[in-house]
Amino acid sequence: MTADPPGEDRTPAERGLDAHLETLRSGAPQPNTSLVRRVVRTARWQRVVRAPLRVVAMIAGAVIDGLAGLAGGRRRT
Repeated sequence: MTADPPGEDRTPAERGLDAHLETLRSGAPQPNTSLVRRVVRTARWQRVVRAPLRVVAMIAGAVIDGLAGLAGGRRRT
């Protein structure tokens, strides 16, 4: 974005865009506290569940690699 002040050298499209953006700037939404609480709660339980899920995925991958090795197939990469 340029630091030039709005002037007469702007196109009609640029002036129209400035008018629309000014409307958005003046009517900024206020944060909803219940939404913030839900997002934080979701992030917390996902953080707790992430490590066990990774362990399960690693075990499943090892089992698949073992079965593929027994069957003479190729290993996963």
